[in-house]
Amino acid sequence: MLAALRASHERVDLDVLDALTRDADTLPAVIEELQAERTGSTGAAPVVAGQVVVSTCNRLEVYLDTDSFHEGVDLVVDAISRTSGIERDVVSLCFDAAMDTPVPQHLYEVTSGLRSIVLGEAEIAGQVRQAFEAARREGRTTSMLHDLFQHGFRCAKRVATQAPVGAAGRSGASVAVDRAGIELGGFEGRTALIVGTGAYARLGLAELTRRGVTDLRVFSPSGRAAGFADRHGAQRVEAGELDTALAEADLVLACSGRGTSLFPEQFLGAGRTVVLDLALHSDLHPLVRHLKGITVLGLADLHVGVEAADDPALVTARGIVAENVEAFRTQQEVRRIDPAMAALRREVADAADDEVDRLRRDVSGETAEVLERSVRRILAKVMHQPAERARHLAETGFADAYVEAFHTIFGIDISTGHAAGPQEDDAEAAAAGWMRVDRTVPSQPGTAMAAGVDAMTANALRSVQQGPAQVSAATLAWAAMREGTCPAGFGAAARADRVSSEA
Repeated sequence: MLAALRASHERVDLDVLDALTRDADTLPAVIEELQAERTGSTGAAPVVAGQVVVSTCNRLEVYLDTDSFHEGVDLVVDAISRTSGIERDVVSLCFDAAMDTPVPQHLYEVTSGLRSIVLGEAEIAGQVRQAFEAARREGRTTSMLHDLFQHGFRCAKRVATQAPVGAAGRSGASVAVDRAGIELGGFEGRTALIVGTGAYARLGLAELTRRGVTDLRVFSPSGRAAGFADRHGAQRVEAGELDTALAEADLVLACSGRGTSLFPEQFLGAGRTVVLDLALHSDLHPLVRHLKGITVLGLADLHVGVEAADDPALVTARGIVAENVEAFRTQQEVRRIDPAMAALRREVADAADDEVDRLRRDVSGETAEVLERSVRRILAKVMHQPAERARHLAETGFADAYVEAFHTIFGIDISTGHAAGPQEDDAEAAAAGWMRVDRTVPSQPGTAMAAGVDAMTANALRSVQQGPAQVSAATLAWAAMREGTCPAGFGAAARADRVSSEA
């Protein structure tokens, strides 16, 4: 069955997302390691057949082809807890999970840019494609996941061409540079410093060049500025020159994502400066935002949306998404009858072979060849109508009825692999749509688990009233998530530890 987990800017604070995505590049391997550990200790068959992990500045999502919704979700939550170092209970609070139809609905909206901070931005489709291709190369996809993502890519292309919304296919970097231009009153004669050499740095430099900025400087905390600067016609800034470069820059594009490398004291005396803080793992010390004359625009400040819910382009885009969701559903239903049709074709082919062998014992030469072609042509015509009928029944939701009738008529015992449907608990999860992970298996009132959760929440709420300094990250998460959101400051302590170590 198809299942997914998601944590994004829509419900989770970016600080939390930063913590959750730590070492996310190792998540696919960790999921496989945990599954191997469980199957090795219990002897049970693996529950996850395929996985695709999508990790960007705005989201961490895992798409699964799994035999059990709850076991698959538990496996991923344990893996994220291991890669991020965050307590498992807190991970459960920050993620939603769903199975079946809500999954392609969400993925296609994401891939089409309809769920981005910058509505309609173009980068997300490429990021999703890269995630899928990485999973495919590593042998972690299945036919169902392949179908799921291919429909998503087609959906994104149609939305971009037929229903441009929000940023109309522009990149987040383009929107960010436009916002900086408004703050600066234009780019004429401006000096820009780019911190980092990754994708955002490359896109940002291209956007600045397009707007006529010629004084472009590059600093890389990792020491990669030389090659990047040479390739893009920019001036390299060495570590010892960073303070001077910051003082002279009108615009700083901070996007290395390597942690704090820009500190408040470096901006003293810099004058009017706009800083685009575009890395999820921020390059800026938090106090930079409070300096006089410094305007910081982060990812959360770049929201570009559509004011009216009935905007024609948005309505069209959602219609395209719905069409692709239905196309994916139909394709999967048709795939369910493939084993039945393959079994029927084998039976017919075997019968034809037996009859051809009998004919060849009675006749030979050209006559035998003519008779064999006639037999196979007749059988092909006979098979055409059942095949078309089977496809029609699958497309209209009657795949199970077809398989049952097939078994009754031909006596061939085959299975679609999904005919029994999800287990009872999984069926309840599917009916509920997206659910917070800790609620996918709700505790029963009066049980020890429920009492423990209620007590923890009550303690958390009392602690919050004393101020964040007295509250652990896990306790704050329990209290904040009681209202359906993740705490705004979660992950700050861990980030501060990293900042101090890097400083």
